[in-house]
Amino acid sequence: MSEQLADLIKQAVNDPDRLARLHSLNLLDTEVEEAFDRLTRLASRITGCPVSLVSLVDADRQFFKSMFGLTGWAAEDQQTPLSHSFCKHVVATGDVLAVDDAREHPDLKDNLAIPDLNVIGYLGIPLTTSDGFELGSFCVIDSQPRTWEPHEVEIIRELAVSVMTEIELRAQMLAREQAERELTERNRKYQRVYRFASSTLDRMQDLIEHRAAIEEFDGFVQEMRRELSRLD
Repeated sequence: MSEQLADLIKQAVNDPDRLARLHSLNLLDTEVEEAFDRLTRLASRITGCPVSLVSLVDADRQFFKSMFGLTGWAAEDQQTPLSHSFCKHVVATGDVLAVDDAREHPDLKDNLAIPDLNVIGYLGIPLTTSDGFELGSFCVIDSQPRTWEPHEVEIIRELAVSVMTEIELRAQMLAREQAERELTERNRKYQRVYRFASSTLDRMQDLIEHRAAIEEFDGFVQEMRRELSRLD
């Protein structure tokens, strides 16, 4: 890989806005989910590739939100370092990467995914948010050279769109759940404040009706201040 390309990849992968968007989706270090696994299974079934991945490219690793057919340490860790990533190239270009034989590819032939993970044929489609951030790649991987047919590229592209639909629907659902939790907590606080105000007025009225001494009023005020601090 040329030094210029390496710098381009590093800049794209470490873009702070891209990383912030990726992290905001709360996908990293989460369990696999059937909604995504269904799509990776389908990708392998259609193309005949032994491995399919939903790969999210973080600053120093690629995390697999879904993986079909992956085995060994990468599957156990659910991730690899970027030294084993073809998907970082997809993030850098924002375009399809179709590789017939990675061992002969000038930019990939030294990538450790070839000897360690047996990545030879690779087809990766960028996972792009609706606001234009490249999260990673939806990819299929073969352990032998292959020529990618145009219809295969289009099918994987369509499945990548489905992955992004799932990601953004999931984000909306999580945001809605968070808003509901915040609303519930706010309502609980309002209820505590209402009970506090009501009991305070009742107690004040009782003190007035019984012509309480100034010391009792002072004690009551101190007690109410303590109670009020607990409502924060």
